[in-house]
Amino acid sequence: MKIYCIIVCYKPDVENLIRICRAALSSKTNVVLVDNTEKCHIQDLSKDLGVELVDLNENYGIAKAQNIGIRLAIERGSDIIIFFDQDSEIDDDFISNLTSPLTINQAMVVSPVFYDKKEGFRFPSYKLNKYGLLKEIEVNDKEGLYPVDVIISSGSAVTKKVFDIAGLMDEDYFIDFVDTEWSLRCLSKDIPILVNPNATMIHAIGDRSINLYFIRLFVHSSLRTYYKVRNSFIFVRNKNVPLLMGFKEIVSALLHNFLIILFVKDRKSYMAAYFQAIVDGLLNRKGKKR
Repeated sequence: MKIYCIIVCYKPDVENLIRICRAALSSKTNVVLVDNTEKCHIQDLSKDLGVELVDLNENYGIAKAQNIGIRLAIERGSDIIIFFDQDSEIDDDFISNLTSPLTINQAMVVSPVFYDKKEGFRFPSYKLNKYGLLKEIEVNDKEGLYPVDVIISSGSAVTKKVFDIAGLMDEDYFIDFVDTEWSLRCLSKDIPILVNPNATMIHAIGDRSINLYFIRLFVHSSLRTYYKVRNSFIFVRNKNVPLLMGFKEIVSALLHNFLIILFVKDRKSYMAAYFQAIVDGLLNRKGKKR
């Protein structure tokens, strides 16, 4: 099987990027860096490591960067595509363990088990209930692969046939809800999405997290606050999104990001982003923030 790893970068930490590249290369995969940074600074790194670099010279968002990487990998004859964030952490056996259930010419998505980089907790897995709401599921890792309905793209392995059936990432979102919308699109096409407990990965969401006991807040930049709130309004309009789930995501985005404002120093910029996001979301403005 020919495997391509696509790593989307934006002002990456060089040491972290080197680690993820070397771990991927140790599994005899091909690595493509798609850099969204306005002034790319990893040209020498890509040459030293022997990985391919696509320098976009502008921040086009994660969805477009992933699509550029997907198209390149498919043109090069890739059978399986694996997505990573620039700060992902894997061991040398991760890729072989993750991809072991995959078969060429079979549409299938496999995701690892995630552990938080800073707090160490395990991220839950979700399926839709009969009302169309995401529900956390209890799993027994000893039972092997188990189906889920929504995953995050980082660390996931996808066979080429999935893209033939479900299509590429939706660039209207720019960032946030990209992987959720794509997961639901796969679900609508009866493409299995499975978690492989034999593959574990360290992952970080946000700059930090705040545990309020009744809710865990993941703190991002004010710009990400904009996309998280605005995109929830775009998300609810999607035909593959159950209505209750869509409205719940709007309420969750509004509540979550309002609470974050109470715990950050630069409240003015967060408030401005929050209210602009609501306006743009109601007006169905898509793509990069204006």
